[in-house]
Amino acid sequence: MRKYIALASSQMKLEMAYAAWYWASMFSVTMRLFILYFFWSAVYENKAEVSGIGLSTMLTYVVLATMIDQFRGGAGRELAQLIKQGGVAIELLRPYHLLDKLFAQDIGTKTSVFFRATMPLVIMSYFVFELDGPVSRSAGVAFIISLIFAVLLATAIDLLIGTLAFWTVNIWGLAVLQEALITILSGAIVPIVLFPEWFQEASRYMPFASLVYVPVGIYTGQIGGNGIMSSIMIQSGWVVLFFLATRWIYSIAVRKVTVFGG
Repeated sequence: MRKYIALASSQMKLEMAYAAWYWASMFSVTMRLFILYFFWSAVYENKAEVSGIGLSTMLTYVVLATMIDQFRGGAGRELAQLIKQGGVAIELLRPYHLLDKLFAQDIGTKTSVFFRATMPLVIMSYFVFELDGPVSRSAGVAFIISLIFAVLLATAIDLLIGTLAFWTVNIWGLAVLQEALITILSGAIVPIVLFPEWFQEASRYMPFASLVYVPVGIYTGQIGGNGIMSSIMIQSGWVVLFFLATRWIYSIAVRKVTVFGG
């Protein structure tokens, strides 16, 4: 465990070394927040509510959804790159499990993003956009728990896609499909409650809503009562399922690894 903590720590230091990339990403996310703010302000110009959601609640939703959407994977792309370039052969000889190493580094990256980018932007948004707090103290606690599961699930899904590179070598197409599905089905742009009933019903049987809509829905009160516990249980179930599936696929893939030039 100590070596994986060290890997996560070193990854955090590496992330802090690239100041230009940090400011570029901050600028990009800030612009996205302002675009969404003006868009929803225009939508609500002559309306008090849309599908029972007020403007302040909607702005709170889109800001939190944008922040959580920043934690969408990364480890899978690293794994795919190692496979494509042949570096996976050396990684398999080293004294750690490759998936555990990538997971530790991904957690280090996301921890750095949380403290360096997410928290400052959320604090700024509360003052600039006058966002709402959690609907209750218990909802705030449940939001934090749900957020942790959402981050873990994003990493698990990304690693699963990355392991497919053992067969496809290049996962660009899969990565594009993954981005599109998550952006639409997770509620990262528009809350799922604004979609048609059949779409809302279908989303209950897919893991994508657990990535964004569930934690933000708990915070804003769109998910409440017994729905909070059941939603978190569903999240945890998806996390376990995806991590087990990734381990299983990986164990099959490494039995015979073909490296270009090797």
